[in-house]
Amino acid sequence: MLAQKNNQKVWLREQDHPAISLPRWQQQVDLLNDLYGSKSCLILQSNVNEAQIICCSQQSELRFTTGDLIQNQILIKTITDNSGYGVAKLSAAKLGLSNCESDVVLSIQLSWPDGHLFGCILICDPKPSAITPTHAAICESIKALLQGELKQMFMMEQLQRLTVQDEFTYMLNPYGFNLMAPRQLSLSRRFGSHAGLIVLEAVSASFPPSVDSGTSHFVRTIASVISSSMREADICARFNDEQFVILAFVDHESNLDSLIARLTKRLDKEAPEIDLVAGKCFFTPNSQQSLLPMQEMAIVDLEKNRSKLLAKKR
Repeated sequence: MLAQKNNQKVWLREQDHPAISLPRWQQQVDLLNDLYGSKSCLILQSNVNEAQIICCSQQSELRFTTGDLIQNQILIKTITDNSGYGVAKLSAAKLGLSNCESDVVLSIQLSWPDGHLFGCILICDPKPSAITPTHAAICESIKALLQGELKQMFMMEQLQRLTVQDEFTYMLNPYGFNLMAPRQLSLSRRFGSHAGLIVLEAVSASFPPSVDSGTSHFVRTIASVISSSMREADICARFNDEQFVILAFVDHESNLDSLIARLTKRLDKEAPEIDLVAGKCFFTPNSQQSLLPMQEMAIVDLEKNRSKLLAKKR
């Protein structure tokens, strides 16, 4: 398990985020519907091949329901291709909505703060007299309000992520590991799972402690090998410049040796100049030891294995 990035592929309605006020979004939709005298007004969130109706005006003459999923490739492509500025006047047929008893549709694109598409506001069959620059300015104000909430959500998640994430490798940092690992370990013990703690360290003439390894591509290489080799339930973290720690859930102690061998083999292919030294500690579900003494035992094992490796190199 790594520190998570902002997940823009999760439907907004499925997240209970403090930055987003869906009742306020509903108010804006109803306001636009009344302002334009339209048959219906809705906010769509686009997600690759699908779209979901986040809000739909309560007074709607068309068959739209909040929460509905729309699998309409024409609609989604048009939303994606449509300019992010101003109010676009489109035909319902161009949007693939010819069966919704609407002729003209106004579209206002909504974006995440990083520029990726969020979705759009659709106003179906507005009164011709309501399509004015003044009405368009009101749409821009509502767009700014909604995108402001998306920005606040984005920044809150980013801030939360940075407190637990190593900014160089995007793995968990020591604080993140000490926060998440005990929870995962407690959950695994409840289900009777065995676990092991592995501490990994890079030892190489090209990777000495005196080098500022925070700028070395070796760190990212090791992090990439570890991250791509572990399962979602396992906890991986970068503890310092040369050490990484893994809390892995396994069936037998021998699985830890197999995991270490697999990581070493992969790293040898991608960066043969690096020697990976490991220390491990295995514990059963009925073990009551906390992570700290287990980690200390793994470090003792690491130091023993490091001494053996350096003795061979002499």
